[in-house]
Amino acid sequence: MINANLWIGIFCGVLALFIYFMTRDLSMLGGIYVDFVLAAMGVLSIVMAIRGWMHPELIKIFSSKEEKNNVLIGVVILMVYLSILPVIGFLAASYIFYFCFNLYLADDRFGKANIVRSILLSGVVVTVFYVVFSQFLEVPLPESMWAE
Repeated sequence: MINANLWIGIFCGVLALFIYFMTRDLSMLGGIYVDFVLAAMGVLSIVMAIRGWMHPELIKIFSSKEEKNNVLIGVVILMVYLSILPVIGFLAASYIFYFCFNLYLADDRFGKANIVRSILLSGVVVTVFYVVFSQFLEVPLPESMWAE
């Protein structure tokens, strides 16, 4: 049993500070979005930590083994994504990640309709994010290690 509000508030605050210091070399337009998200994350983490301190509520984080496994598998998928991102670049890694996550989160994981839907969603969502961030916001996205 832990005071989840307090610990998650502290963790998110530390994470926001870490990301803040790691992203200071972004372009002005690229930094606007990151700074906005970090400011919101910082404020929310402070609110959560204060709430957890003022009104401690002890909870059990995982109510079942299945829930725990789902979270762990999701974290593993995310870690694999982050590790292959600098190797194969944003677009390829993101298409693979989004497709895998769609499959994993679906009820009928390997049904033909779900696979087709996951492919289409991955193509549309990742492409839109790529165009918005690279063309409009001019955020430098990771390229593959073989790119010039």
